[in-house]
Amino acid sequence: MTERYQSRIEVFCQAEGIDIPSGFYRHSATRLAAIDLDSEPPKLIAKTWFRKEDVAYYLTHLSAGRQLRILDFKDRRELIFNGASSFAVGSEF
Repeated sequence: MTERYQSRIEVFCQAEGIDIPSGFYRHSATRLAAIDLDSEPPKLIAKTWFRKEDVAYYLTHLSAGRQLRILDFKDRRELIFNGASSFAVGSEF
């Protein structure tokens, strides 16, 4: 049986010292997650996404200029937002 995204995200956040908000557990987690790097300690955004287009919308309309790290927990790669509507593939994590 494959590991659920929620478990993958939890393990990653605990290992990296990233705070997990209680809202994260209200819905099933999907493959794309964002980490708010402007928080101290860094904090997981409670919402996760399945589509990159939805993440791009969040980044352009709802993130209010925050510095976020986008992670794809299916491919285990960081995604780098180009400021428009697409992403470049970053390093593995």
